[in-house]
Amino acid sequence: MRVAVLMSTYNGEKYIREQIDSILEQSGNFDLDLWVRDDGSKDSTQQILQEYAQQRKLHWYTGENLGAAHSFIDLVRKCKGYDYYAFADQDDYWMTNKIQMGVNSLCKLNNSIPELYFANAELVESNLEPLGRNVYVSMPRKDFETLCCAGGYLGCTMIFNAELAKMIQNKPMPEKMFMHDFYVAVLCSALGGGIVYDEKSYMKYRQHGNNVIGVAKGTVFSRLKEISSKNRIGIAEQAYSLLLLYRIDLDNKQEKWLEKISNYKKTVFSQMMLAFSTRTHYMNMNMGIKVRLSILLGNR
Repeated sequence: MRVAVLMSTYNGEKYIREQIDSILEQSGNFDLDLWVRDDGSKDSTQQILQEYAQQRKLHWYTGENLGAAHSFIDLVRKCKGYDYYAFADQDDYWMTNKIQMGVNSLCKLNNSIPELYFANAELVESNLEPLGRNVYVSMPRKDFETLCCAGGYLGCTMIFNAELAKMIQNKPMPEKMFMHDFYVAVLCSALGGGIVYDEKSYMKYRQHGNNVIGVAKGTVFSRLKEISSKNRIGIAEQAYSLLLLYRIDLDNKQEKWLEKISNYKKTVFSQMMLAFSTRTHYMNMNMGIKVRLSILLGNR
């Protein structure tokens, strides 16, 4: 069994050695290859990657600055021939059984169709000291309608099978994505694939001042800022990108819902209809208020 761990890096010199070492220490019934795409780092990240590559511990390449979302998808498209794929951030720390636990869950599923696994993660300080909680305090929603609007699956915990990877590898690069993990999760669900959530944590999810991606602070001010800030690429643009590439692969129900989302900003009425849709069911009241108000304002 072959597993490809895919990491996109950008100015990650501070924590990347610790993360790479934790990935290389994974144990289980599989062969692991670590593939890294550097997204145009200006610090010593590329030199660190070259050190590991010279020791034959990883493969890496660099290119123009694409942003995290497209950089990760570029890795999926280039790394063909593996049984399973896992996303990795550049600044976390993995327990030695992280990959094996995900693979165990996926092996129980129907791997002739797209399948995706994701898990919880322990929030920690920059020095890996626990913050006293995990990312998810309640079960994330997995229904297609809610997923398209909310996302929220932690990419650095994701592992997915070859069937899902092939659907990305056999298509052009998507034009617009909210984020790579959001996009891949929606794609899996849109194609009728399976999604499994593991409430246990097998990694330390480091929170620090330079996070490219992190967990938003739960203050009233931060929530208001999230709601009132317009995303440069939002759920409408992401839904349209999915339709452009996968319309022929979708059932009518999924196609119509993606069309509804892709067009939701066109009128105030369509914003209201999506914001207050009874087909979406968010995992808690705070999440529901945040997403519904963001959609209502056309900012999601």
